[in-house]
Amino acid sequence: MPSDPPSRALVDTLAELARLELSGEEATQLGAQLDTILGYIRSLQAVDVEGVPEYSSASLEGSGLRADATEAGHFDLERALAGVPMLRGRLVAVPKFKD
Repeated sequence: MPSDPPSRALVDTLAELARLELSGEEATQLGAQLDTILGYIRSLQAVDVEGVPEYSSASLEGSGLRADATEAGHFDLERALAGVPMLRGRLVAVPKFKD
């Protein structure tokens, strides 16, 4: 379903809401980019989703995702820290990099 590109007034309003100061060329470019984005959205709206279940949260029962838990024997601290150049006890020491 074709549609007119966003008007200059709409682009100016969006720029004002975003607190952007755009030159005429930048506003024209933004309008073209918005038109491309809206075109993608229109193409998604045209997809037949009849029979496709709505997204359900991954935290719901039966989502197919496992609980985020560790299992004994899967993490070896000594092996994990073996290549660290500087340690302070069991912590990784990082040199100061910002004043």
